[in-house]
Amino acid sequence: MAECKECRFFFAVPEHADDFKPGKGDCVNERRDERGKYWLSKPVFENSETCESFVKKV
Repeated sequence: MAECKECRFFFAVPEHADDFKPGKGDCVNERRDERGKYWLSKPVFENSETCESFVKKV
C-alpha cells in the first residue's frame, strides 16, 4: 500500500520547528467553498497509510 511520503500533499516538518519529530509531516489539502479557498492541515507520519485524498507525486 502507498504511504503518505509518496503523496503530493505531504510536507515534512523542518528540523528547526518546535514540533519536529523524525518522519513527521503535515497533510495539506486546498478546499473551496462559496466564501473562497482555504487549506486543511493535519499531522501525519511519512510511513502512514494514505487517505482518500492521496495523489502520487510526480
